[in-house]
Amino acid sequence: MATDMQTQEQQPEVQAKAEPQGEKRPQRQDAQQAGQPAGVGQVFGSALQQQIAQALQPILKDLQQQMAQSVRQQMEQELEPVRQELHKQVDEALEPVREELHKQIEQALEPMRQELQKQVDQVLQQEVEAAVSSLFR
Repeated sequence: MATDMQTQEQQPEVQAKAEPQGEKRPQRQDAQQAGQPAGVGQVFGSALQQQIAQALQPILKDLQQQMAQSVRQQMEQELEPVRQELHKQVDEALEPVREELHKQIEQALEPMRQELQKQVDQVLQQEVEAAVSSLFR
């Protein structure tokens, strides 16, 4: 026991000689002088860090989600004018194609229209002839 006390008394002197002046002593030595075994402060510090990390985890997750949502909204706002301009350019580029397609459809339908019109005219003419002939009988 006397050896332990001598060792502890010698450590501050050895420590003081090894440390430059004005620097703080390590926590380990402070803990020993306060009557705590070496490493207890580190254990408590580590446990405290774990508890803080666990307590901050939901907050950090929520903050991350809020930041991601904010970035998405900002991107949407910034991209909207670009999106509108692209739609306008696509519509302008497609207009000649639409006109050509409409023209081709009209050309393809024209013979069918003429045929239908011819059939309608024939039916109407037959009906008119039948009506006129029934008047004169």
